[in-house]
Amino acid sequence: MQRSLYTILPAAGIVRGLSGIDRGDFEQERTGFMSARADHIYDRILGAIVEQALPPGTKLGEEQLCEIFGVGRGVIRRTLLRLAGDQVVELMPHRGAFVARPSIEQARQVFAARRVLEADVVREIARAGLQRDQIAQLRRHLAQERAAHARGDRGAVIRLSGTLHLLLAGIAGNLVIARFLRELVARTSLIIAIYEAPAVSCCPYDEHAALVDAIIDGRGEAAMRVHLEGIEGRIRLDRAPPGSVDLRQALAVPPLAAARAVAAR
Repeated sequence: MQRSLYTILPAAGIVRGLSGIDRGDFEQERTGFMSARADHIYDRILGAIVEQALPPGTKLGEEQLCEIFGVGRGVIRRTLLRLAGDQVVELMPHRGAFVARPSIEQARQVFAARRVLEADVVREIARAGLQRDQIAQLRRHLAQERAAHARGDRGAVIRLSGTLHLLLAGIAGNLVIARFLRELVARTSLIIAIYEAPAVSCCPYDEHAALVDAIIDGRGEAAMRVHLEGIEGRIRLDRAPPGSVDLRQALAVPPLAAARAVAAR
């Protein structure tokens, strides 16, 4: 006679009835859940970096991250390795993981790379033409940016500014360029966090509105070049880096909340 094994997946709070003891199915389910948790932690840390809640040089202590997210060291180490692969985290022997601190030369290289890649993006959009739904999508995004500026939500402004460039790459349809741009946009956020001049917005909303208008009119390549050169020109490469930050406050995730958020997705 088959037994019914009821298993509670601890962090998710999900009760599942298993007809018989199918360990293979259980392990597959558990592996999938752990992968989802790791993805959530990766997204949360990367998002905090992009929004500049975690400034360059912030130490990402394994023990504290385990406590914040309610996971073991293995999950945290894999996440940090993944972020290091994106070059937004630096792993230092005997010291641990830190949010990357791009040098002046690296900053210049990032902008040079973006000029090349994003010129190709807008050329491809001009070649294929924009569909009405794509134009509507860009307009909706600009409305979100405008609202974020109006309410003074700096974190949302930074995130949405980068997202517009990724949205354009997605419309162009080149997944390889989109992947590279995702890394470059995150690194640009680090550069702005270090070198942005006080009281200066490196990516003003009106510039993005003008950029989208130019792309719709087929003048995107020149407009993108001017836009990126303008961002680079407004940062002060001699500015001192910001100070330290509280890791828990920056991530704003109480213990085990990450797992509950994944379960709810």
